[in-house]
Amino acid sequence: MKDIAFIYRDPLFGITILIAIIAIVALADYSRNRNRSKKRSQSLINLAKSYEYSGLNDGVMEFLSLAHNPIPTLMFLAQTYAKSGDSEQAIKIYLSILEKTSESKDKIPVLQALGVTYFNAGFLQRAKNIFIEILKSFPRNSNALSYLMRTYESMGQYKKALEVLDCLDEVEFGSDDKDRFEDKNDHQLLDIEISENKVILDSKNYLYLMMLTNDNFLSFEQKQNQINSLFIKAPSLQKVILSYLKTYNLPMFWNHIITLEYVNNFIDLLWSFGKEDLPMNLLGSSQRILDVYRAKGFIDDKKECEIFELELLRLSHHYSHLKAGIDFEYRCHSCKSIFPFDSYRCPSCSELGMMDLILKPRKIKNNEIS
Repeated sequence: MKDIAFIYRDPLFGITILIAIIAIVALADYSRNRNRSKKRSQSLINLAKSYEYSGLNDGVMEFLSLAHNPIPTLMFLAQTYAKSGDSEQAIKIYLSILEKTSESKDKIPVLQALGVTYFNAGFLQRAKNIFIEILKSFPRNSNALSYLMRTYESMGQYKKALEVLDCLDEVEFGSDDKDRFEDKNDHQLLDIEISENKVILDSKNYLYLMMLTNDNFLSFEQKQNQINSLFIKAPSLQKVILSYLKTYNLPMFWNHIITLEYVNNFIDLLWSFGKEDLPMNLLGSSQRILDVYRAKGFIDDKKECEIFELELLRLSHHYSHLKAGIDFEYRCHSCKSIFPFDSYRCPSCSELGMMDLILKPRKIKNNEIS
């Protein structure tokens, strides 16, 4: 018994026990991390297999099987299909590459490209699943975060989009002034603080406005102060706000639009009003707004319009038997692409911002409404 007690009191025995405990803990931690890695890898494999597809033609499959390094070539081919609008073929190629790729780190670029293709093709749920799966393994992947944010935005899940955008702000800019999202009450929305990055700030303001205007639990009176605040501090959102006010609160629409110095980008909003709908008592001091209705023939005071296209229409009412109307097109301020519809996020380059309004006078045919 004395010998046993001596062994327990021996410092070397204590050190041996300590080393053994450390080794066991390290081995357990290694085993746990390896198991997690296997689960992540299997999760990526299961995600890739979860979407059924018909196989590619035999030539591509043979190339995938026999070529020494076929992935770069097939990735280029898939991207070419995707850019040409053939999303189905691009998706088939990406899924085939995933089937032949064993390393999880090699799957990530393919999965990311597949997610973007799903997003562009309108398969938003599939795109969301892929971006979330990527972020489980690589949470600081800014490209996946950006597309996940846009996916949530396209799905109308603006609160989740704001949360992802906050993560993106932290990853890309290391912002210490992160936006706080605090529930005010059961039906109240979330506060936004100032971010130092203008692009991120504009995106947050836009998503917050979308979340605000689409909240069906809040009355317009509850939204009013926040909408007014955004109208002042976020000028790029003024058209989105005015479009909303035109539908839900016309008096506030007029009160806001008469405060603007320039209305060139808002002519399409003003054009659809009839003569009987105009609050002439408010518009008397806003000559640029009145120019729109001079061009429509509602006002006959012989004053010239400042905008060339509007002046053409005004003159046609007075001096021509031909009737003239106007069409609207919208040009992205970033990529300069032109669209027949307005959108705050450019469908081509995905940049946020108010589009430039293009006026296109045209001849009105018989029985056509101007």
